[in-house]
Amino acid sequence: MAIQKSIVLANFAFFLLLVVAVWVRPAGPFVLVVTDPQADASGNMQVIGEAGGRLVWSGRYAWVSVAYSDANDFAGRLMRAGALLVLNHDLAVGCLEGN
Repeated sequence: MAIQKSIVLANFAFFLLLVVAVWVRPAGPFVLVVTDPQADASGNMQVIGEAGGRLVWSGRYAWVSVAYSDANDFAGRLMRAGALLVLNHDLAVGCLEGN
């Protein structure tokens, strides 16, 4: 009986993980970019520039910003340029409320 409960819990956790992964996946021309927290704002802008994008917004933390590009592979180029995370820009709403 305990094994069945653990299997159900594991499946539920996996389902939640898939939902979160789809929700945070970068989609569209706007993305939330997270770079090295020890770098200053110029480091963040350098990563976005190297990926061929433009800085749209940056809030309280210089290492978190919203960037824009029409390129389909923008998220991948940001990762290759040094971004730690590239997420759906809708997650920036929490950052905007923190100002």
